[in-house]
Parts: sequence; structure tokens; C-alpha cells
Amino acid sequence: ASVVAHVLDVIDHILVMTVNPGFGGQAYIPLTPKIAEIAEMVEASGHAIDIEVDGGIDADTIGECAAAGANVFVSGSALFRYDDRAAGVAELKAAAEAARG
Repeated sequence: ASVVAHVLDVIDHILVMTVNPGFGGQAYIPLTPKIAEIAEMVEASGHAIDIEVDGGIDADTIGECAAAGANVFVSGSALFRYDDRAAGVAELKAAAEAARG
């Protein structure tokens, strides 16, 4: 997380990969402490910076990422588990919002 500290004044988006990049459907790697550390740095910087998580994001993992400070979520494979994709998006959005309080 500290690798982005020196560029917070010139960026507007930070991507945290929660899988090893390469292919879809991988298991989520719990990086909640890293997400929280980045969120604290962003808050302290006073800059408006989105924190995005990509990889293994589903109804079981989105809440912990949102609670840690992420506000943009990539949920590829998980959405294909829903027959009604709009309902899937709504469920994920509700889980993220509930975790934020």
C-alpha cells in the first residue's frame, strides 16, 4: 500500500487485485488490511480517489471490501451465477451498502 503514498496527489483511482491476474473465476484473496490501509492514506490525503477491488468479488466478499474502504467493485464471474443479472447487481450493491453502514 505504501507504494502509492507518493502519488496520491496525481491519481484518482487505485486498483487492488484480490486475485492473481490471469483468468476469471479465481478464489478471493483476503486483502482487507491492505484496502483499509489505502483508504486511510486516501482519507488523510484529502484527495477524491476511488479504491477499486477486482477479483473474487461476490455477495460473500463485497461487504468486507466495502467496509474496509473500497467503493468500486469488479464482479465478473460472480454475476454469471445469477439467472437475472440485474438482480445480482442489486444484491451485490445492497451488500456493499449494508457493510458501509
